[in-house]
Amino acid sequence: MATLTIESIASSDYLAWRYPKREVTLGSQVIVNESEQALLFENGKLIHVLSAGRHLIESGNIPGLDGVLRRTLGNNSPLKIDIWFVTKTSSSDYKWGVQLKVKDTNHQLIVPVGAYGSMMLRIDDPASFLIQVVGKDLLLTKKDLRSFILPSIERSLKDYIAEKIGKGSLDIFNIDSVLVEASNHAKSSLSSTLERFGMNLLDFYIQGIEVIGDNPEYLKIKEALGDAASLRIRAKAASDTEGFYQQERTLDAIDKVVAKDTSVGSKLISQSLGEIQIGSNVINEPNSETKKKLLELKELLNSGLISEHEYQNKRIKLLGKI
Repeated sequence: MATLTIESIASSDYLAWRYPKREVTLGSQVIVNESEQALLFENGKLIHVLSAGRHLIESGNIPGLDGVLRRTLGNNSPLKIDIWFVTKTSSSDYKWGVQLKVKDTNHQLIVPVGAYGSMMLRIDDPASFLIQVVGKDLLLTKKDLRSFILPSIERSLKDYIAEKIGKGSLDIFNIDSVLVEASNHAKSSLSSTLERFGMNLLDFYIQGIEVIGDNPEYLKIKEALGDAASLRIRAKAASDTEGFYQQERTLDAIDKVVAKDTSVGSKLISQSLGEIQIGSNVINEPNSETKKKLLELKELLNSGLISEHEYQNKRIKLLGKI
């Protein structure tokens, strides 16, 4: 029989591909690329794993093949073995998405939650991978492997979210705040699972988790929580600016007095800043200088040499130095 050259001709999307013919003649060669391994099976039993290079099918050349050769030569028939090619390349071309039913005990709601992301993995044990994942199929693509892994991702995320909600540290309205923590948890859980099938999970990302659909009860509570958050922000802003507005009103009053009587205005300025000593007309030297600059600034405004806007900005800067 003619000598065969056997090598992988599968597309880059394939992770495992079986050479379509089982009959292999003596003297045939198997070409294995650097990015893959070739595995020889007889009747479903692994005979040998071929690393990168050129391998001749002949007696004593490939460990485990001698028994097949003896049986074959005795029957005067070609070798009957299955030759698989499995890629060893790390790939991040694994986008995933799952939908979960989540029960929020805080608000007594059951809503669908969608999660999506990507992962990077590599096949480290081709024999284990072929036997447990590929089985009797003729090939396995990245899409097939994604479908194989999705139930594990769904189970891991469902357990994590249920645990967090049960502890009260998470609900469906802040579920997107745990992307990093959930990613790390899922990666740890999936790594041990995939390792049993000969795979190495190099990285795992959750890019988004969100409630999907238009559940009316969910939308109603979400709107109410949004209104409550808005009220809290406005209340905090009012509290933070209360002293500022009070100071502005005081300074406006001083401006009006200064315009009529500069001596009274000077005392009011000093009193408002707490710098006049009780029972005395003595003013601390630093604040006396500030008072002088404020009066000069007011005169500039009254004479029209500066605008109201410029006056207010310079006044606030002067007071800020006290």
